[in-house]
Amino acid sequence: MIEIRRLTLDQLQPYLDFMDGPAFRSQPQWQGCYCQFYLNTEAQNKDANARGDVNRMRACDRLADGTMQGYVAVHEERVVGWMAANSFRNFVQLPGDDDDAAAIICFVVDEDFQGRGVATQLLSFGLKDLPNHGYRSVSAAPLASGEFVSYGYRGPRTMFEKAGFYPGPMVDDKHILMTKVL
Repeated sequence: MIEIRRLTLDQLQPYLDFMDGPAFRSQPQWQGCYCQFYLNTEAQNKDANARGDVNRMRACDRLADGTMQGYVAVHEERVVGWMAANSFRNFVQLPGDDDDAAAIICFVVDEDFQGRGVATQLLSFGLKDLPNHGYRSVSAAPLASGEFVSYGYRGPRTMFEKAGFYPGPMVDDKHILMTKVL
């Protein structure tokens, strides 16, 4: 059974264990991100030291100060999935300055749990919980084509459509902005 929880300091070590180990077995190019790319400034991301231990420490610090937010999928007290769901203001790499707007930017699911609806469970839980933290809307930017490819860490468009998100403008040549009022 999978349980979805908001990431808190109590869940920090299981989250780090997940990011240190099984999170990126199927996508090793993302190892060391710790979901910090969109929280980092452009200069921080260009720094060769920004991956690995530096991003790991930033994740710890940002969870403690509330800058990093999201949800974990837990199976037998082990994290097997992650969804970054945070204030647009905290994602400095994204446009947006509305205090009550959230963004869902990343899903990571252990390859042993892929294809079992873990991302959908994370999204469903987040949509119910985000209003409890002052958010009135949430946006995501999946691939516009609707195709889901192995590098589609933003989640499949169909998942957002089924959850009631409506399409908006293209954010680049591949991704479409989708929004839901909470």
